[in-house]
Order: sequence, then structure tokens, then C-alpha cells
Amino acid sequence: PLNLNPPVRSEVRPHPRGVALIISPWNFPIQLPIGNLVDALAAGNVCILKPSEKSVHVTKLLTELLTSGKYVDERAVTVVNGGKEVAEDL
Repeated sequence: PLNLNPPVRSEVRPHPRGVALIISPWNFPIQLPIGNLVDALAAGNVCILKPSEKSVHVTKLLTELLTSGKYVDERAVTVVNGGKEVAEDL
């Protein structure tokens, strides 16, 4: 008989790489940046988040929540707002 559930071993090894740059698109302004932010922070990285300038209200909300120090250590996440020129500089 074929065993479809072989013993599997998994482990999480955080290997911080330094700084993670997350540039979020306008069409998934919360799901993509927050998911990537959680992954990067869980691995021990610090993050720079550049939300889309086209989703104004979400950008304002993310900036307020992530830079307040209430939910995330303000030393671990930096939010940079701006347009195409800012994204190119990053």
C-alpha cells in the first residue's frame, strides 16, 4: 500500500537579511503589504514600506497605524509616502 502521509519535518529558521523594502500596489493596498510586512518582521528584518500614492485613504491609515508605535515597534518599520520619484529613489 502507498503511504500518502509520510512523516514530514518542518521548522522555521529566522535568518534576518537586514532591511526589507515593500512597495505596495494600488489594487491590493492592504493585503500585499501587510502580509509581506508580517513575514519580514517575523524573520527578524526591519522594513521600509512604500504604499501606493493612488490609494490615498489606505496609505494614510497604514502610515498612522504603523508609525504610532502602538502596534509595531517604530524602529522596525518606516513608512515612506510619495510618488514615482520616491519609489525610484528607494
